[in-house]
Amino acid sequence: MLKSGTTGGKRGERVVIEVLKQTAVEVEVGTIVDVVVTSPIAIPFELRCQWPGAPAIEGGAVRFLGAKVELPPPDADGGVATHHYELEAVAPGKARVILTAAAASPEAVCPPRRLDVIVRAGST
Repeated sequence: MLKSGTTGGKRGERVVIEVLKQTAVEVEVGTIVDVVVTSPIAIPFELRCQWPGAPAIEGGAVRFLGAKVELPPPDADGGVATHHYELEAVAPGKARVILTAAAASPEAVCPPRRLDVIVRAGST
């Protein structure tokens, strides 16, 4: 699922695209890409995966702006933590963003999350 929205006025408008399950996106320079991954809360510790504080980025088309974690409400039974990694498309070209989770034990299944980003010059 890919969500997008804009913030700001006509000048300096900021386009934000939320990437949930895609493996590739194409955006314009200036676009903010929000890469989203989740992790279940109510599973045994030995099956948990810990997402990193920052992604590995190959290529110079995007830069990492920051990360945040949204936890489920404290009164919810179980649920998932939602991790947001915010990137900015800064130059035309390609980049590969890789999130590699650390497994709590050999029994945990933690496949990496990879996103290929193609950045094109912005329209004027």
